[in-house]
Amino acid sequence: MVYGARYNPMARLTATKALLNLLSVLGDTGAEFAELWTAVVTGYGPAYQRGGAAYVAELKRFRSQADLRRKVKELARRRYVEIQKVGERFVVLLTSKGYGATFAQRCKNAPQHKMGWYTVVIFDIPEEFRTARCQLRRLLRQSGFIKIQQSVWASQADTYEIVVEFVKLAKIARWVNVYRATDFFKLPK
Repeated sequence: MVYGARYNPMARLTATKALLNLLSVLGDTGAEFAELWTAVVTGYGPAYQRGGAAYVAELKRFRSQADLRRKVKELARRRYVEIQKVGERFVVLLTSKGYGATFAQRCKNAPQHKMGWYTVVIFDIPEEFRTARCQLRRLLRQSGFIKIQQSVWASQADTYEIVVEFVKLAKIARWVNVYRATDFFKLPK
């Protein structure tokens, strides 16, 4: 590390997150291991567009199928993915935990709204669910949302479907409202 330089924890995407993000892009139903290996080996161009140089650098760490197989087994042990045998092939599926781990990256990759439109998240999660509230705030911050008030966050990215899906998955829907909105009295900075 260079002294005097500001440390950015998001500058280096871990191999785990790179692999989870790749799985989320490949499809909701899962990916056959051979398809996953092909995506790792040949997907550097599209991968660069999705996550930049750090993302590609982590994908390049998988030098062989054995490296990838070890990482997938580790993800399965940590319950981010599920491995199922279908005939002679193995299929890797994202679990709800794995899908939630890709939330911030999917929000960052979302297209921008038309000028003047925002995705707005308003929540009032009770104190007894403080962990869920803190996790939601952290994920919104990492995803590029801007805090307008304590529990009101907005983003110019069109992340409505992604946020709604996460809220349902996290089982916090009764305390969270997500909108596509315009006409703010005070525009988010």
